[in-house]
Amino acid sequence: MWIEALKNHGRSVLLMLLISFTSMFQLGYVIGYPNTAFDSFKNFINESLTKRGDEVNENQFNWIWSAMLSMWSVGFLIGTVVTPFIAEKYGRKVGIMFGNFIDVFATGVTVLGIAVHLPELMGLGRLLLGLGDGIASNCLTLFLQESAPTKIRGLVSGFQELSVCFSILLGLVLGSHSLLGHSLLVLTGLAMIPSAVAVLVMFFCPDSPKFICLKKQNEKEAIASLIFYQGVECDVAQAFESYSKEKDSGKVTLRQIWNTSSLRKATILGSVVFILQVFTGIFPIALFSSVFFVNVGFTQEWAENFSILMVVVNCLATALSLNFVDRFGRRTLLLWFGGLNVLSTIVYVVLADLGPSSQSWAKYGCAITMLAFNATFSFGLGPIPWYLSAELVPQHQHFPVFNPIILDRLNSIYSVFRFIVHALGYETQ
Repeated sequence: MWIEALKNHGRSVLLMLLISFTSMFQLGYVIGYPNTAFDSFKNFINESLTKRGDEVNENQFNWIWSAMLSMWSVGFLIGTVVTPFIAEKYGRKVGIMFGNFIDVFATGVTVLGIAVHLPELMGLGRLLLGLGDGIASNCLTLFLQESAPTKIRGLVSGFQELSVCFSILLGLVLGSHSLLGHSLLVLTGLAMIPSAVAVLVMFFCPDSPKFICLKKQNEKEAIASLIFYQGVECDVAQAFESYSKEKDSGKVTLRQIWNTSSLRKATILGSVVFILQVFTGIFPIALFSSVFFVNVGFTQEWAENFSILMVVVNCLATALSLNFVDRFGRRTLLLWFGGLNVLSTIVYVVLADLGPSSQSWAKYGCAITMLAFNATFSFGLGPIPWYLSAELVPQHQHFPVFNPIILDRLNSIYSVFRFIVHALGYETQ
């Protein structure tokens, strides 16, 4: 699929991959670097509070760190709620630019908080990062689905998951003690660059042809946008015919979604797969894989190395999965790799329960099953939900149907972060 897409739509593929990576960078990066740079953040928080005369014990630190990490999820939820208003009134392009501009500002707030030893300011920065990520990523989903050529729309739908995987990897690598883990100012400040690039790139790109046609009602600009993203060979008449049908169908309400069997099923199925994506444990694993590896008997250095290898496997598997989705089908990949994902989790729990002291070989089994977990996730529950969101319903019904699905997903993320991350804090004592 990659070779064919690059051959026939190379410009569109590369442009949308660039926009996806720069817009989704913060979303993965803020998950990655707290993992390997955990000790530096712990020292920063403890030293900052000590300077004020506030001493905190391990339990209090765990609550502070859990709350700080969870602030991103709260911001993302708020960003998701306000996205429909921004995307429908001002456009997908403005939404992506606005979300990334917030990310640039939020990164500055985070850096300032570290510079002046104010953990509260750093927490505010993560809240704002979540807000910007929520707006940018949801507007990006609409932008990609509405702008990509029809033949590669499925491939392009996977760019967001792929971008998150690579940005998590960069966060983990740069957060290691051998690179930038000891310099939190540089580690957190680097995230400004991709967000700024996203704003700059989108400034010179038109909005999605669908938004221009239906909302701005400018046929000439809509045609120019179609040609810009899909090439001169695109079928303009067919595109405008679909826009006309959408305009005639009017808005889709929540009552209509529930009363229409196909839309109701799509909403339920979409909600289930996105919630399953969260409850596989991928978010706490991405944040605390180093802690897991240390707890089963590895040294801190080897724990960081395995965490990085884990995400490398995640990235490669996600890239490969885009070639298999159309060949084997969404349902087959979801069921088979979802089942293998659960199996790898069960085996890990059994091996980890043996303990590093009783069976030294068990830790290597834990490492292998953790790698298997990430590989199977990247072929199944990682990318498939994004494909389903693009394909279960007609394009004009994406927003009203999948906005509640995304809200379900973010509520799940928030509850997972609040509950599991605090529990993990006790495990690190």
